[in-house]
Amino acid sequence: MREIEGGVTAPEGFKASGIHCGIKKNKPDLALIYSKVPALAWAMFTTNKVKAAPVQICIKKICQRRAQAIVVNSGNANACTGEKGIRNAERIIKATSQELGVKEEEVLMASTGIIGKPCLF
Repeated sequence: MREIEGGVTAPEGFKASGIHCGIKKNKPDLALIYSKVPALAWAMFTTNKVKAAPVQICIKKICQRRAQAIVVNSGNANACTGEKGIRNAERIIKATSQELGVKEEEVLMASTGIIGKPCLF
């Protein structure tokens, strides 16, 4: 393996962006990584029995080994939020896919932060 200088957008066809959407106070808390074409995707997930909503969704999606976008938030893990957390994560994924014009099944999500509070930004 070799390190490529230039960060996540160094490979041709990748774009990334980060913004402040209000989860955290005055800090960037939402990121998007996008590939112009579906890319080969691999992931490692927690072995914990308790899995956050985005993890539960992505475990099912990653089996196809393709992704075109990943939306990542910081400040709210969307963990221990039950069905509401799953629905909220699915809504975020759907909105991302619609905005980018990509297949919903090729949008992944990751979250980190507060546990027990549903995340919808």
